[in-house]
Parts: sequence; C-alpha cells; structure tokens
Amino acid sequence: MVYVDTSALVPLFIREPKSQAVLGWLEASGERLAISEWSLVEFASAAAIKVRTGQAAAKLAKQATAHVQEFARKHCAVAVPGRDEFRRAAGLAADPGSKLRAGDALHLAVVLSLNTPAVLCLDEAMAESARLLGISVVTV
Repeated sequence: MVYVDTSALVPLFIREPKSQAVLGWLEASGERLAISEWSLVEFASAAAIKVRTGQAAAKLAKQATAHVQEFARKHCAVAVPGRDEFRRAAGLAADPGSKLRAGDALHLAVVLSLNTPAVLCLDEAMAESARLLGISVVTV
C-alpha cells in the first residue's frame, strides 16, 4: 500500500508540472492506495488557494474537489486521524530538525499508524522526514 500525500493528489486533479508523472505512476503502479480525511481538507484548501491566486478558475477547483472525493471513495483506503495520530504528529512537528509543517506531520503520523511502507510525496521536507522514519518515498 502507498499513502498518497496531498502534494501528489493535487497534480492528479489540477494541472501542474508534475501532473503527467504522477498520473503515469498511478496508472502503472498497481498499488493499493491510502489517503486520510486530512488529505481531503488539504486538497480543498489547495484548490481554493489556486483560485485566490488566479492559477485556477473557481469552477475547475470545485470540479477537482468533487473528483478527488470520488477518487478517494472508489480507489483509496481513507484513514480518519484520531487522538493518537494527532499526538504523534505533535511530537513529529516539535522536532526543529525535521522541518515538518503540522499538516505534513499529521500525514506521516497516519502513515505510521497504518503501517504503510511507502508514501508518494512531492514535498522534499516531508520526504526527508519520511525517510528518517523508515518510510519509503515514491518519487516521480
């Protein structure tokens, strides 16, 4: 199973430079996929930011958000972070050497909770922290 970070979900549904690479990996991998409810929150935020900054039309962002929710329902195990994951994330984020933002720490806490061996991630700080935690990072 591979946990798909929001940094890889966004280019699947909103055109970005890495869109083709992520889509190609997804089509070729045959891996079971996991995300979290937090991923869906971050995706909605990223889509809204693209609208506010003029990178995407509001209609496109709304459609992309609906499509990612459908994708999650049909193709992903969707984890619901609980108290344990939030506490673990707090510990990860508290490490000044990790460079982790709170949301990325929560993703990694979910990955660890699921015992998922790999994460598809385009964020280098998160990827570095994942590797330090013994999680394989899929690169595209």
